[in-house]
Amino acid sequence: MAVTGALMVILLLGSVLAGLSRSTTSTATSASANTNTNANTSAVPPIVVPAHDTYNAQIPPAPAGNSVNINLTMKEILISIAPNVAYHAWSFNGTVPGPILHVRQGQMVHVTLTNEGSMAHSIDFHAAQVPWNVDYQAIQPGKSFSFSWRANYPGVFMYHCGTPTVIYHMANGMYGTIIVDPANGWAPAQQYALVQSEFYTHQIPDGSYSVDATKMMSGSPDYVVFNGYVNQYKDAPLTAKVGQRIGLFILNAGPSQFSAFHVIGALFSDVYIDGNPANHMVGNQTISIPPGGGAVVEMVIPAAGLYPFVTHSFSDASKGALGVLKITP
Repeated sequence: MAVTGALMVILLLGSVLAGLSRSTTSTATSASANTNTNANTSAVPPIVVPAHDTYNAQIPPAPAGNSVNINLTMKEILISIAPNVAYHAWSFNGTVPGPILHVRQGQMVHVTLTNEGSMAHSIDFHAAQVPWNVDYQAIQPGKSFSFSWRANYPGVFMYHCGTPTVIYHMANGMYGTIIVDPANGWAPAQQYALVQSEFYTHQIPDGSYSVDATKMMSGSPDYVVFNGYVNQYKDAPLTAKVGQRIGLFILNAGPSQFSAFHVIGALFSDVYIDGNPANHMVGNQTISIPPGGGAVVEMVIPAAGLYPFVTHSFSDASKGALGVLKITP
């Protein structure tokens, strides 16, 4: 039975990886073909696809002291979301997802937002308790706005643009994770932050891509990714040691798909829904995370090897929501 089970896992993972390869090849071929067609029928020069830098999933330390300053800049940028796919994104601080923010329970958080984009943007901190009409107001291009809030609850929380139509701002990349450590901290572990999200795309004449409203409103993404790029932790695995506690701080930014987070070959010794120590479960195989929700999962892996992590909604895993934990002796 153990051998049969192992073969089933290998076959299933092989199918996902093969699907990813076919999808990436198909997308690249389609992009190339469409670009050539556009070149023959219009004077629009083809876009240069930006180089992709692997998103650093390591969690920065929380600042010391009773307060912390957070500065976020809204800007529109061209990014890579898959090989040969350049996407017109809206961002916080020039990355999708935005920067990993890390504070401690009880700290006063002072936020300054600056809009360097061409349209109004705003912020919504799921970790904050503030009046929406006061602190989550629209900020016009060229303007800044500041407000403060106290981090009363620990957890893995989302921040995102809340300017109508909200789903457009979120689908275009305006989201990130803010981690609020409990007052007594977490047990020592190798910690990483993962943000699952979706891209809904259509190609424009220069060969680049922007949001497809029909796909977005029907919940039919072209890509589902961890930290903004298809498959990026397959070739650049997250690492840990045999017997070392691993903590994954997971946010599902959506905007629409549920995550069924699973690590192939491992079990979660501890799960904290929304990243709050009060919401504790043990021995989970897969956890469900809704759009706008989070979780902390912890595990200790006893043998060296490769341990893929996916959303167990395999239609989404086949669209890019796959990475690897590399465990070394």
